[in-house]
Amino acid sequence: MWLAARFTEHSASAMMFVGLAALLGHCFPIWLGFKGGKGVATALGAFLVLCPLAAVAGLVLFLLVVVFWHYVSLGSLVAAAAMPLLVYFLWAPGHAPPMVITLGTLFAAVLLFYKHDANLQRLVDGTEAKYYFGKSKGQQR
Repeated sequence: MWLAARFTEHSASAMMFVGLAALLGHCFPIWLGFKGGKGVATALGAFLVLCPLAAVAGLVLFLLVVVFWHYVSLGSLVAAAAMPLLVYFLWAPGHAPPMVITLGTLFAAVLLFYKHDANLQRLVDGTEAKYYFGKSKGQQR
């Protein structure tokens, strides 16, 4: 994304397309037969370049969910769901982002939900693993 920004004079469209390409590449890696990855960290990296304030707000939201409910997957999904609104409102004061950014951010959120379908099912079933900061598995509740 840095290269896209540098060589396109910070074109939001070019940066969004490169970010989505990176996200798709991490969600559907060729070397794993297009199966595997979920791309949350990649999305965070892309949005840190594209809209740093929204990315930081999403990260804070992720951490709050994990601290209070102890589900990393839930934190990831809440941050992904919030990202379109965060980007929209934090893009630039008084200015909406270009349509390609809005649509790209919505696409990224939907993709992350799609890739987390098993986590969603485990959350609904009550079988998703919890995460406790600083505690070994034997100390978890």
